[in-house]
Amino acid sequence: MEASMLRLCFKIGIIFFTALAYSSESDTASCTLDGTQLEMNSCAAERHHEQKAAFDDALAEILAIAKSKNQGFGPQPDDIQSAQDAWLAYAEQHCHLLLSWGGSMATMQYHLCMADLYEERQKEIQVHICHPALGACTP
Repeated sequence: MEASMLRLCFKIGIIFFTALAYSSESDTASCTLDGTQLEMNSCAAERHHEQKAAFDDALAEILAIAKSKNQGFGPQPDDIQSAQDAWLAYAEQHCHLLLSWGGSMATMQYHLCMADLYEERQKEIQVHICHPALGACTP
Protein backbone atom coordinates (compact mmCIF):
# COMPACT_ATOMS: atom_id res chain seq x y z
CA MET A 1 0.00 0.00 0.00
CA GLU A 2 2.81 2.41 0.88
CA ALA A 3 4.61 1.77 -2.42
CA SER A 4 1.50 2.56 -4.47
CA MET A 5 0.93 5.72 -2.41
CA LEU A 6 4.53 6.76 -3.02
CA ARG A 7 4.15 6.21 -6.78
CA LEU A 8 0.98 8.28 -6.74
CA CYS A 9 2.79 11.12 -4.96
CA PHE A 10 5.58 11.04 -7.56
CA LYS A 11 3.09 11.15 -10.42
CA ILE A 12 1.25 14.06 -8.82
CA GLY A 13 4.59 15.82 -8.45
CA ILE A 14 5.35 15.37 -12.15
CA ILE A 15 1.96 16.77 -13.09
CA PHE A 16 2.40 19.71 -10.72
CA PHE A 17 5.85 20.66 -11.97
CA THR A 18 4.87 20.17 -15.59
CA ALA A 19 1.88 22.45 -15.13
CA LEU A 20 4.13 24.93 -13.38
CA ALA A 21 6.54 24.87 -16.31
CA TYR A 22 3.75 25.56 -18.78
CA SER A 23 2.43 28.45 -16.71
CA SER A 24 5.87 30.02 -16.43
CA GLU A 25 6.38 33.28 -18.30
CA SER A 26 10.10 32.66 -18.83
CA ASP A 27 11.47 32.05 -22.31
CA THR A 28 14.02 29.45 -23.33
CA ALA A 29 16.93 31.90 -23.35
CA SER A 30 16.45 32.63 -19.64
CA CYS A 31 15.99 28.98 -18.72
CA THR A 32 19.09 27.75 -16.92
CA LEU A 33 19.75 24.93 -14.54
CA ASP A 34 20.96 27.14 -11.74
CA GLY A 35 18.67 28.65 -9.18
CA THR A 36 16.19 27.15 -6.79
CA GLN A 37 15.14 23.54 -7.21
CA LEU A 38 11.70 24.72 -8.26
CA GLU A 39 13.25 26.88 -11.01
CA MET A 40 15.47 24.03 -12.17
CA ASN A 41 12.49 21.64 -12.24
CA SER A 42 10.55 24.17 -14.29
CA CYS A 43 13.46 24.68 -16.69
CA ALA A 44 13.94 20.92 -17.14
CA ALA A 45 10.22 20.48 -17.87
CA GLU A 46 10.42 23.30 -20.41
CA ARG A 47 13.37 21.63 -22.15
CA HIS A 48 11.53 18.30 -22.17
CA HIS A 49 8.43 19.75 -23.78
CA GLU A 50 10.36 21.84 -26.31
CA GLN A 51 12.42 18.83 -27.37
CA LYS A 52 9.24 16.74 -27.63
CA ALA A 53 7.63 19.41 -29.83
CA ALA A 54 10.70 19.50 -32.10
CA PHE A 55 10.67 15.71 -32.28
CA ASP A 56 6.95 15.60 -33.06
CA ASP A 57 7.53 18.02 -35.95
CA ALA A 58 10.38 15.86 -37.30
CA LEU A 59 8.29 12.69 -36.98
CA ALA A 60 5.38 14.31 -38.82
CA GLU A 61 7.77 15.30 -41.63
CA ILE A 62 9.22 11.80 -41.83
CA LEU A 63 5.77 10.20 -41.91
CA ALA A 64 4.64 12.62 -44.63
CA ILE A 65 7.72 11.84 -46.73
CA ALA A 66 7.28 8.10 -46.23
CA LYS A 67 3.61 8.36 -47.29
CA SER A 68 4.31 10.51 -50.33
CA LYS A 69 7.17 8.35 -51.61
CA ASN A 70 5.79 4.98 -50.59
CA GLN A 71 6.58 2.47 -53.32
CA GLY A 72 5.82 -0.66 -51.31
CA PHE A 73 9.35 -1.07 -50.01
CA GLY A 74 11.51 0.72 -47.51
CA PRO A 75 10.17 2.24 -44.31
CA GLN A 76 6.38 2.15 -44.27
CA PRO A 77 4.51 4.87 -42.34
CA ASP A 78 2.68 2.33 -40.15
CA ASP A 79 5.95 0.61 -39.29
CA ILE A 80 7.62 3.93 -38.43
CA GLN A 81 4.69 4.85 -36.17
CA SER A 82 4.65 1.42 -34.55
CA ALA A 83 8.38 1.65 -33.82
CA GLN A 84 7.85 5.13 -32.41
CA ASP A 85 5.07 3.94 -30.11
CA ALA A 86 7.32 1.15 -28.78
CA TRP A 87 10.19 3.61 -28.31
CA LEU A 88 7.98 6.03 -26.38
CA ALA A 89 6.86 3.27 -23.99
CA TYR A 90 10.52 2.42 -23.38
CA ALA A 91 11.55 6.06 -22.90
CA GLU A 92 8.77 6.79 -20.42
CA GLN A 93 9.58 3.68 -18.38
CA HIS A 94 13.33 4.30 -18.52
CA CYS A 95 13.07 7.88 -17.30
CA HIS A 96 10.35 7.01 -14.80
CA LEU A 97 12.94 4.89 -12.96
CA LEU A 98 14.66 8.13 -11.97
CA LEU A 99 11.55 9.13 -10.05
CA SER A 100 11.76 6.00 -7.92
CA TRP A 101 14.80 7.45 -6.15
CA GLY A 102 12.69 10.32 -4.88
CA GLY A 103 14.14 13.55 -3.60
CA SER A 104 13.77 17.11 -4.75
CA MET A 105 15.78 16.51 -7.93
CA ALA A 106 13.73 13.55 -9.17
CA THR A 107 11.35 15.61 -11.28
CA MET A 108 14.21 17.55 -12.85
CA GLN A 109 16.08 14.34 -13.63
CA TYR A 110 12.99 12.81 -15.23
CA HIS A 111 12.45 15.79 -17.53
CA LEU A 112 16.13 16.04 -18.49
CA CYS A 113 16.16 12.32 -19.24
CA MET A 114 13.13 12.66 -21.52
CA ALA A 115 14.61 15.74 -23.24
CA ASP A 116 17.85 13.86 -23.92
CA LEU A 117 16.04 10.80 -25.23
CA TYR A 118 13.81 12.87 -27.53
CA GLU A 119 16.90 14.60 -28.92
CA GLU A 120 18.64 11.26 -29.53
CA ARG A 121 15.50 9.74 -31.06
CA GLN A 122 15.12 12.65 -33.45
CA LYS A 123 18.59 11.88 -34.80
CA GLU A 124 17.79 8.16 -35.02
CA ILE A 125 14.62 8.59 -37.07
CA GLN A 126 16.37 10.80 -39.62
CA VAL A 127 17.60 7.55 -41.19
CA HIS A 128 14.07 6.99 -42.47
CA ILE A 129 14.33 10.01 -44.78
CA CYS A 130 17.95 9.39 -45.71
CA HIS A 131 17.23 6.19 -47.60
CA PRO A 132 17.87 6.23 -51.36
CA ALA A 133 14.35 4.93 -52.02
CA LEU A 134 12.89 8.05 -50.42
CA GLY A 135 15.08 10.59 -52.15
CA ALA A 136 17.82 12.89 -50.95
CA CYS A 137 18.61 13.20 -47.27
CA THR A 138 17.75 16.53 -45.72
CA PRO A 139 20.35 17.75 -43.23
